[in-house]
Order: sequence, then structure tokens, then C-alpha cells
Amino acid sequence: MHTRRSISWAAPAFILLKKCPAPLSSRLGVFWDKWSLPNPERSTDPWQTLGPHNRAGRTLKLAFNPQNPNTMYAGSASGGLWRSYTGGLGNTAWHQVPTGLPAPAVGAIAFPPNDSMTIYIGTGEVYNHQAAGTGGAYRNTRGSYGIGILRSKDGGITWSKSLDFTQDQNKGVWDVEVAPSNADVVYAATSDGVYKSTNGGDSWTLVHTVVLANDLVVHPTNPDVVVVGCGNQSSPGYGIYRTSNGGANWTKITAGLPNVFNGKIMLDRSPSAPEVVYASIGNGLSSSEGASWLCRSNDFGATWTTQTTTDYSQWQGWYSHDVAVSPTNPNELVIVGIDVWRSSDGGQTIVQKSQSSNGGIGFVNAPIEGPDGGPEFVHSDVHDAIWHPTQPGVFYVADDGGVHRSTNGGETFQSASGRMQTAQFYNGFSNSATDEFFCMGGLQDNGTIRLNPDVDPLTGSTVTWRRLFGGDGSWSAINQQDDQNSYLSWQTLNMLKSYDGGNSYFYLDPPAQNPIAFVAPFALAPSDGDVIYAGSALVAKSTDGGATWTTTNNGQPLDGHPMLSIAISNQNPDVAYIASAPYNGNPGHVFVTQNGGDSWQNVSAGLPNRFVLDLEVDPTDDAIAFAAIGGYGSGHLYRTINHGATWEDISSGLPDLPTSAIAVDPLFPNNLYVGNDLGVFSSVDFGATWQTYLDGLPEAVMVFDLKISPANRKLRAATHGSGVYQRALLETPFVSVGEEVFGKKSNWMFTQTQLPTRQRYNINYLINNWLLSKFWTIRAGFSRRFCGNRSWMASTRSGCRLESFHRGFITAA
Repeated sequence: MHTRRSISWAAPAFILLKKCPAPLSSRLGVFWDKWSLPNPERSTDPWQTLGPHNRAGRTLKLAFNPQNPNTMYAGSASGGLWRSYTGGLGNTAWHQVPTGLPAPAVGAIAFPPNDSMTIYIGTGEVYNHQAAGTGGAYRNTRGSYGIGILRSKDGGITWSKSLDFTQDQNKGVWDVEVAPSNADVVYAATSDGVYKSTNGGDSWTLVHTVVLANDLVVHPTNPDVVVVGCGNQSSPGYGIYRTSNGGANWTKITAGLPNVFNGKIMLDRSPSAPEVVYASIGNGLSSSEGASWLCRSNDFGATWTTQTTTDYSQWQGWYSHDVAVSPTNPNELVIVGIDVWRSSDGGQTIVQKSQSSNGGIGFVNAPIEGPDGGPEFVHSDVHDAIWHPTQPGVFYVADDGGVHRSTNGGETFQSASGRMQTAQFYNGFSNSATDEFFCMGGLQDNGTIRLNPDVDPLTGSTVTWRRLFGGDGSWSAINQQDDQNSYLSWQTLNMLKSYDGGNSYFYLDPPAQNPIAFVAPFALAPSDGDVIYAGSALVAKSTDGGATWTTTNNGQPLDGHPMLSIAISNQNPDVAYIASAPYNGNPGHVFVTQNGGDSWQNVSAGLPNRFVLDLEVDPTDDAIAFAAIGGYGSGHLYRTINHGATWEDISSGLPDLPTSAIAVDPLFPNNLYVGNDLGVFSSVDFGATWQTYLDGLPEAVMVFDLKISPANRKLRAATHGSGVYQRALLETPFVSVGEEVFGKKSNWMFTQTQLPTRQRYNINYLINNWLLSKFWTIRAGFSRRFCGNRSWMASTRSGCRLESFHRGFITAA
């Protein structure tokens, strides 16, 4: 989604964050072989989807089955590969295509001519040659790295790596093109440059090294003639290049093209006029930099003329625009940017056809099969356009809200993305304490949405969501004492509050100072929902539910960086932790306050120089906190037991992947859950050991937040590209009754019918290899109900788990 507030970010801040050295075994593709193996999990209850099925997320690429255009494929920005047998129409239009490999971002889809069994997909979404995957902090680093090119030879049933980026995963693939005249010759536009295969993808050679190749076209009768567009965000060597000898030599073409531009280049060739090629060229990242050039070549890229400079890409010239030529007429074009445009004279005149009203996100509560907006509606920010190969006037576009279709040359549109569960949640998901159906979160370019309680007849679950507000949805919060009071936000800390359970919202005005993270954090104190902390370069605080605000730290920024994540003590609203993002070439930091923000201490010593993507405070002891770490080549979960004075890396056994979320069970605080770019992992021993918690999740799902729903004791995973899933929490303690407690027999054991009264028991347990004993008293008659069961639990604060007791309460003697 476009941002209305223009902020300038210094590029050098990202250089140290991209090429983080990491052992070869640390990459996602390598870890996949280990973590995808069967791994017994303590809970047999798998993850269940919560949708949304009625609003899709960012979609990058579309392709038709060359032998049956009713079958379509769609590449999601972070939700994998999808297929429809109905042209995207209907209540059950789309289903995900498993690849058996971790490929959440699919930016390219290609078939050889007249071959529907061989499919190539390019993975990754890289707009910036210096960084990707930190879009929550900085908009221009949106995206994620890939694992190369995958190939299927059986129509998508099985897949294997063709071009393998597993060992150097800071890359992405934007386009794959099979030569129309020779299916053995395949070219790929990647963040490295252009790769070529002469054996149908069995092996590849890098034939052009200008970085960030965005798109390419191959001559229909001569596989040695190729035109490629390279560059984005002023990357080195940007421009249009052409080869006439299969990539042995390249010429940069400048005549008839803009001399200076900062965006990407998208290309298309005319199927009916072999020498005609079009180029869509964008410019900047803000409205002040907006510019677009639509250019045409009549000699397959050797020379060019600019057809129009009407600014259709505007501030998204680095991100979302394209051109598509009709199969039958080289002058009939679809041009896309923020909206959809048409031309019937080769681009000399272009006419806007779609109107992305309501901030470009359509109806508040769309049905699964659509429509999701009026007849003129296409979700804003369009990435791809393709014409139907046999039906005149029919074309499709892929955008930040899924897929849309026109059957009359762009006069009207309809949604075509039912059941495509690809919504991209950010951090800041929230749950009501008492209503299991009241949960909400912010989405990339799809506003803030809330779960509907209606049960879908097809799935038997609640899978539709309604929009509460627009923009790029960001952090949200629900008052845990009174869920009539709830909060949401959109990019750069624009906040709203509801006093009526989310039916209406009113603007808040927390003091803020640049730089502000694109998805800026705020949080309510769990013990007092009127206390709010909100982070920009400043940390603002309210003690009356947002009616009035002050700035903490005597009104001074903590380090001059944008704040990125935040967590507040469950017991004391004066204790809070907050993390800033790396900025201007300097590392980010973690800070803690124990006096309500009067002062903050920098407690970053011992943490790696990475983005701290999430913070969590232990629910029983606010001296204990956890930090989830992004990037590669470092630990990814750190714990402090002394308010940040020291940190311990407890990620041994977790994959070396960007880790974005941490949750701690308040009833079993030794039970930890982390979310990363592969899925969810769990620990039942305070982080000493880890196991997968993946059963029921899609492949390599990017988990951006984990939150516990108190009303139904479910863990909810808000993913960036696969919607929301929920799963029952682990209730089985680490030690069972009558079993050994860290090598020593426990001498306590009773059942519900034999509950002793004031009986003292000695429990042996181990802390840092020291055997300790403690007496406990059992008091009969105490009970508490949750999730339909009566149980109480006891735990030591050292991290050792004791047993749950039925209808009893255990206290120290």
C-alpha cells in the first residue's frame, strides 16, 4: 500500500543486514531436509485454518496452462503457488499447490510452448539489492529471499530444484522465460542478473551480471535474441540490455528511453507482431518522485520511443506496474500501476479503467466468491497483467488483493481469488480475553480485519473476515479488562480507538517523531488496559486509554532510530521493553523501563546486530523477557532473567532463520512457542530443547506473530502470506506424575478422588545442576475453570516444570 507520509531512509543502513555471513547449513532450503522429516509432537491436535478465505493478499504472477486456459496458476508474494481449474471464479476457485520445498514467495511461473506438464517457478521477492524481508521497519525492503527455480515435470505433482540458491539465499527470481522456438533454452531474470539453461533447466550459467534483473523477453523465432530490464531503487547499471548471441555479449540500450529513473522495468512482447516489445518503467518510492514511462520498440529492443509519460505507477514505480499486449493486436494494451489503464493506439493514449476506491481495498465484508468491490474496483497496486489467450477482451491482473478479471476490455471487473488464503499479517495481532471470535490484525495493504463468527459450510470453520479500517494495517490491541475498548493502526503509527467493541473507531494522536517504522508498534498493558506505550523515534505513553499522551524519557528519543517491537509486563504497567530497528548504518537496540518510562536503560549488550522482530515478557515474572531475532548467521531467540542486564541464547536446536514471534503460555510458563520463516516450534523446558510444532501448517509458512487466545486456550499464528491458523496449547507438563524429576523420583502422587488436605510433599528438582528440595502444601477445595476442565498447576521460576493437579491448589509450605 502507498504511504501518505513521505519519509526518506538512508540506504547504507541495510548493507550490513543483507549479506550476513552464515554457515551453509543455516539456510532455509538446507534446514528443510531436516525439519520436514516426521517429528513426533506433544499435541496430536493439528493447526486449523481461520482464513481469511474472502480476501487474498499480495499476488505477483499469473499464468495459464498452455493447453487448457481454464486452469490458471498464481504466484503469491509469501503464500506459495496456487492453482484454479475455474479461471479463478466461484466459491472454491483456488487451492494451494504443494511443492515439497520451502518456497513461500513465487514471483515467476513459466511453461514451455504446448507443454502443460513442465512448469518452472521462480522463488523470492527482492526489490532492493541491499536487503529484503524487513518491510515492517522500512517499506523499500519489503519482500523475502528465495531458494532459486523449481521445476515440475508431472504437472505440479512433484518438484525439484532446478536453479539452486539454497547455499546463498540472499536472492530472488523475477522471471523465467522458455524460448518459444526451442524448449531446451530457458532464461531467468534474477537478483544476480540473467541465467541461461540450454538443457531445459538441468543446469544454468550466469550470462549477464547486472543486478536486479526484473523481466525479460525472448524472440519468438530466435532463442539467441533476448531483451532484459535491470535495476531498481538506483541499483548499479540499471537499464535495458539486449543480446543477439544468446547472452555472450550484451548492449545497453539508451536511445528513446529515460536517462534517469529509480524504479524497475517490466517488459512484454506482442504475440501477433514478433518485433514489437513494450517496456513499462517506473521511478520512485514517494509521491514526490512519481514518474512513469511507457516505451515501445519495433525491432525487438534495438531502438525505442517513449509513447507516454502519464504517471500510472506514481509512488509505486519500484514495486507494482506492468504492461501486457493483446494476443491479436500489437496496439491493444493493458497498462497497470496503482490502477488499471487501457490503450488502443500502442500506448500513445492511455485511459484509466479501474478505480481503487476506499483506499484500494474494496468491500468491508466480501463473500468468498466475491464481489469484493464495485464493477470498477480493482485492488490497488497491480503487479502483473495477462490476456486470455483465446477469449477476446478477457484479461486478468494480479494485485495486492489477489486476482481480478475483466471480460470486456476493462470496462468492468470482478474478483477472482476465492479461497486464496494468502493474506499477509504483520506483528501486532490481538485477541479478546473473553470472546474467542474477537481477534484482529493488520495486513499488508488490506487494512485491519476482524474474524467473523459465521461458520463456513464447506470447511466447518470460521474463515471469513471483515475490514475495520484501511491502509497498511499495523499493530492492534484489545483491552483485556474490557474488550469494548480496542485499538488499531495503519502505517507510520496512525492510531484509532473503538469504544463499542469495534463497530466504530476514532482518531488518536500519540506524539511521534521521525524516523517512524512503516509498521510502528504500540501495546496496552495487560494488567491495565488504559496504559499504552507507542513507539516512533520517541516512546509515547498514555494512562487514560489514549485520551491524553506524554512522551517518555523526558521527551527525548531513545537512540534516534524507529521503534520496531514492544512488550509490557503482565503485572506492572511501569515495566516495558522496546526494541529499535537498525538505522543509518547503526545497530538497533533493546531498552527497558522499570519506572513507567521516566527513564529507559539500553540493555542490548549480548544481543546480535540484527532486527529484534518481537519481544515477550514472561507472564509470571517481568525480569524474564525474550527477544526474537531476524536475519541469518546468529542466534534467533534470547532470554534475560534480570531485566536485560544479561542475555542468553536459547535458540540451540532452532533453524538459523529469521524469527519473528515468541509466545509464553501464562498457565505453563515453561512452554514457549516461536514463529519463524519455516513455521512454529515449541519448547516445554524453558527453551532448553525445541521440537517442531508444524502439523497442519502450509509449507514454510512465515509466522509474523504468535498470540494466545485466553477465551479458548488456543495459540494463534498470524502469518505473512498464509492468513491465520490456531492450535490447542500444549497442556502436558514436562514431568508426569510418578516419573523421574530430572533424575530423582518424585514422592508425590494422588488422584482427584484421593486429594489430600494440607498434606506436605517434598519435591526434588534440579537448577543449574544443583539438586534442591522444596516442601509444598496441598489445599483441598480450590478449583478454577478454563476450557471446560478443572486444573491448577505449579511451576518453579527456575524453569523446571512440576505437575498439574485436578481440583487442587499447590503452594509453597
